Amino acid sequence: MSATSLFKNIKENFMLKRVVITGGVHGNELTGAFLVKKWQKEPLETKNIKIEYLLGNPKAFKECRRYIDYDLNRSFSKNALSKDSSNYEFERAKVLKERLKSCDFLIDIHTTTANMGMTIVLSKDDPLSNLIAKKLSLEFDDVKILRWFSNSEGDFINSTVPHSITLEAGAICQGVLEPKIFFRCEEIVKKAVEILDSDMEINKFATDKSVEVYDIVKTVDFPREENEPKAMIHPNLLGKDYSQLKNGDPIFITLEGETIVYNGEPLYAVFINEAAYYEKKIAFCLCKKSNI
Repeated sequence: MSATSLFKNIKENFMLKRVVITGGVHGNELTGAFLVKKWQKEPLETKNIKIEYLLGNPKAFKECRRYIDYDLNRSFSKNALSKDSSNYEFERAKVLKERLKSCDFLIDIHTTTANMGMTIVLSKDDPLSNLIAKKLSLEFDDVKILRWFSNSEGDFINSTVPHSITLEAGAICQGVLEPKIFFRCEEIVKKAVEILDSDMEINKFATDKSVEVYDIVKTVDFPREENEPKAMIHPNLLGKDYSQLKNGDPIFITLEGETIVYNGEPLYAVFINEAAYYEKKIAFCLCKKSNI
């Protein structure tokens, strides 16, 4: 089946009608939050789909904090959603789940302090989500695809909808806006909407080309002593997201200046030195690379 036929078949089968764009799921990631606020005032024009814009975590956004009580993007597990709680994010997750009940496709916008560039994160393995990610990667030379399907800490917001992509952009500090990243995110999301809204018969985005995809297979913590990091990301690795790690490559340097090297099969490092992941005990994630 050609890519054009596949795209037509997917959209017809899924009856794509309502798309939701979320930003500010983490309150100190301002790019997505301000894009949502911009589009709430000046909605994107579409002809086949309806779009709704949601500010994910308004309380944390107001205080410019990642979260109030708990990471909202890890608050969508059945356990968190099934019982009353004094936890603000657990209760906010219930509100968002209800708002997303009739959502056909979710676009969630995030930023990272890691040098991830423009990354489409897939946390759902379905044909439509995969196809939109692939089309964006082919449309934009700087867009990579990362798949992160499992997470022991709690379920992502994407788990509440049938199809979704997450746009992760960086590197950018928490709590700030930066024009280059803001407008690039806007451009990529607009293109995603254009693809989702396109007519079946004249789908100019169809392609049979393959693209690279990175699958997260494990996370690596900092060396620790009494639960505190006793080493930093090595300068040779810092800022080198999507680079391949091989045996003997430097990955950490201790506070005393001793180098710690990688020991394992060749894998690709992402989310290197992400500030928000220090508390999650993640120094970086490791991926396998393949083509789809």
